[in-house]
Amino acid sequence: MVLDFNHAGTGVMVHSIHQLRSVTDNFAESNVLGQGGFRVVYKGVPADGTKIDVKRIQLAVVSSKGLSELRSDIAILTKVKHRHLVALLGYCTDGIERLLLYEYMSQGPLAQHLFKYEEMTGKPLSWTMRLEKCAWTLSKRWSICTV
Repeated sequence: MVLDFNHAGTGVMVHSIHQLRSVTDNFAESNVLGQGGFRVVYKGVPADGTKIDVKRIQLAVVSSKGLSELRSDIAILTKVKHRHLVALLGYCTDGIERLLLYEYMSQGPLAQHLFKYEEMTGKPLSWTMRLEKCAWTLSKRWSICTV
């Protein structure tokens, strides 16, 4: 299945599976950053030395609905840009491979900080602290909100 998109001006690039095998050391276990559901996330390092996250979707467990959702995700993520969102840098749909390339998250994903904090060195945020941070952010974004 080929996913057709018009990404003119978005900066999102289509990559080959060969390029992604190269930057992840052939999807080496040592580069696994996380896994769950039907995907594994690898750290990749292109020739320029920057780091990227490469999300490899296991096609064997993805239905046609899953592929449709992937197509929708790519279409949306190519248009969404925000400083608090990880940018989609590119993707690969080569044969049975489905991969998404994102900016590298040096401090890990938000879910890890919220739900898997025992794997990290710091303490988890209390629910009170989480709500206070949300309320503070809302108050700064929209002046009609109060904390």
